[in-house]
Amino acid sequence: MAGTLWGFMESRKLSVRVESLESFLRFLSAAKTEVRYSAVPVVQVLKRHGTDFRFMRECAKQSDGGKGFAAAWKSAVVCFAKYDGFTARDREMLLSFGEDFGASDTDGQISHLELFSGLFGANLKSAREDRNRKSKLYLMLGIFAGLSSALLLC
Repeated sequence: MAGTLWGFMESRKLSVRVESLESFLRFLSAAKTEVRYSAVPVVQVLKRHGTDFRFMRECAKQSDGGKGFAAAWKSAVVCFAKYDGFTARDREMLLSFGEDFGASDTDGQISHLELFSGLFGANLKSAREDRNRKSKLYLMLGIFAGLSSALLLC
């Protein structure tokens, strides 16, 4: 039973990562529209479009508390992004994204958002391939590990 559960958990991690990357790409698209047409502060963009992610809610909260955006973003990503299904590589990209988000004029922000849309799009493609290739493998390994240990114990 434990082996099957392990296989299911590993398989689920792959799916959660895909869902998180898809959601982050939707955030980037919404942020690009928001920056282009309303020029609101980045904290407002997070509050309006970043509610899917714990680290974005935390960043907005810290920014409202007086912490600078870049420092709040870094702190929130380091502490909370792993709970949203992001891998270490994804978190490094999130940190890089936050360093310059909100730090330039409208055209610079749009370029920044487009750049990271492309980078995270590539990560999403890779995550989907991993999910499709490894998901069933993890389930089968878990089942066989459980059966093997049951046979050894009997």
